[in-house]
Amino acid sequence: MASTSINKIRLSRTSTPRSKGGCITCKNRRLKCDEGKPACIRCIKTNLVCAGYVPPNKLHRQDDRGSLRLRVLKPKASRPSPQLQITASSLRFMAPSSIYLGESEIDNRYFRHFQQTAAMGLDGAWGWYLWNQVMLQNSHQESFIWHSIIAIGALLKSYDTAYAMGLHPHSVIVPEKAKLHQDFAMLKYDKAVKLLQKAVCGGTANPRQALFGCIFIVSFEMLVGNRHLAIKHAQSGILMLQEWRAQKFALEKTQPPLLSPAPLTVEDEIVEAIQNLDIQITTLMDDRSLAHHAEMMNDYCITIETLPATFASIREAQIYLNLVVRRICHFIAMAQSSSESIALTKKFDSERPGQISSITSMDIYSTPYFKVTEAVRTQQVQFATEIANWMRAFAPLFEKLCAKREDEEAPFNCAYNAAAMMQMQAIATTILTAGIVIRNEMEYDMFNPQFRALVDLAIVVVKLRQQRKKENTWAGSFWIDIGITPQLFVVVTRCRDPVIRRRAIKLLEGWYIESSWDPRLIAQIGLFIIEVEEESVVDIDCVGGNEVIIPEAARAVFSRISEDSGKGWVLMQCVLKNGGVDGGPVWKEKFIKW
Repeated sequence: MASTSINKIRLSRTSTPRSKGGCITCKNRRLKCDEGKPACIRCIKTNLVCAGYVPPNKLHRQDDRGSLRLRVLKPKASRPSPQLQITASSLRFMAPSSIYLGESEIDNRYFRHFQQTAAMGLDGAWGWYLWNQVMLQNSHQESFIWHSIIAIGALLKSYDTAYAMGLHPHSVIVPEKAKLHQDFAMLKYDKAVKLLQKAVCGGTANPRQALFGCIFIVSFEMLVGNRHLAIKHAQSGILMLQEWRAQKFALEKTQPPLLSPAPLTVEDEIVEAIQNLDIQITTLMDDRSLAHHAEMMNDYCITIETLPATFASIREAQIYLNLVVRRICHFIAMAQSSSESIALTKKFDSERPGQISSITSMDIYSTPYFKVTEAVRTQQVQFATEIANWMRAFAPLFEKLCAKREDEEAPFNCAYNAAAMMQMQAIATTILTAGIVIRNEMEYDMFNPQFRALVDLAIVVVKLRQQRKKENTWAGSFWIDIGITPQLFVVVTRCRDPVIRRRAIKLLEGWYIESSWDPRLIAQIGLFIIEVEEESVVDIDCVGGNEVIIPEAARAVFSRISEDSGKGWVLMQCVLKNGGVDGGPVWKEKFIKW
């Protein structure tokens, strides 16, 4: 009897109170909850909406474990379908947190670095809301976005470290501390790409995840200097967006909206970012077909006709400028093929120092050579009218912002900064559009007031940036929209006023990398063209007292470049279209190391 009693005691199970603090979702699924807040980790990992917790005062339980407990019976919740989960993920927005559940403190540090140093320092006219709101909020729902942000934050930290030691971010010499940040960035980038591939392979008709991934991949590859790979990914994103928009329009058969045809599925900011990547490609080496350029040139043609007489806000002006500039860029790219501008280039006589080679006659900055067809002249008038109408509608708003900036004591005005960059892009686009029908380089002298305005606006933007820049930090950027460097490139290559051009070069020498645009390289191109054009001119007045006119035969057109930004090598080529004894072209080359 005694042994039997002892055995019963040993075999009896110790009773412990059961936790009633789990979330409602885990309770309904009859699973153990970790009780994480604001959402438990189990719900986050299974991509379910955590329904929260029942307040303690509503839990009906008596202290005596043997007593009966009152329990409210609830219907068992069915698990949402995968399609409903995706829709909920697309529509759910939460305030960004400094800690992402399940990640390490190292990840959180790089995330905060991105948030504080990178995203908060964006001065682009289009990028602020995309990076500070849309990306940060969606990083808590899409793991590949979270890891992409960490990768960019770590890479920017690496560049900050190298810059503080006096080294260029793309230098072949990488300090040990900077290399640690860089290696971590590469690991996170690799993980982000794998997670993106897994997410995209889900096979939904919603391209939102793929477009998000495209933006991050292009931004990262631009930062590390892989320009050609970034362009390929950007082209894929553009085609994906184009196909999705075409499907939406075919189903709804309505007038195309300004941005996204379904903002609840793909946000306006994502569509705008991809469209800005489209503009970026046309400023670089664009190898897309004429049929593609023709299709994009006619895109939004109905929408442009509804351009208001006066813009009510900066945002409205931004959207219409993006549409007008994008159409004009595709028009210029298509028109160059019929003008035989490729005849202005030839192979280098010297050996190329780098792997990156670009023929500038294949982008929108090229110059027509032999002929301009009547069809091109007619289209040029149409697009010149479009950009002129935009500037006319923007003028009252821009003047109002200028007056407000002079009255305020605040050192930085975000709205005026964005407006100044938009005005620069509109002026440069006006010059490029006019250049389609210009065959005599002397005709660019009529745009000297516009060139001067570009430099004056650039000085304002540079001063505003210097006020915000922290000491000993790299001021580079992963912009996906056009900055001030491409606009100053128009000045250094087409303005022959010695004062204006040298002011632009001085600004470029103190500016920072904007996506794939290195201002140091553009400054070297400007100095090269000055050297060629002013070779036979005596007593150049760089103060502005005497006017210097460079004859047509001495005017150079930039034609080809091969460069290695990491080693600081560049081989440049320009051509004097009428510089030969017989009036034919003469090419000049120069190799420099800076």
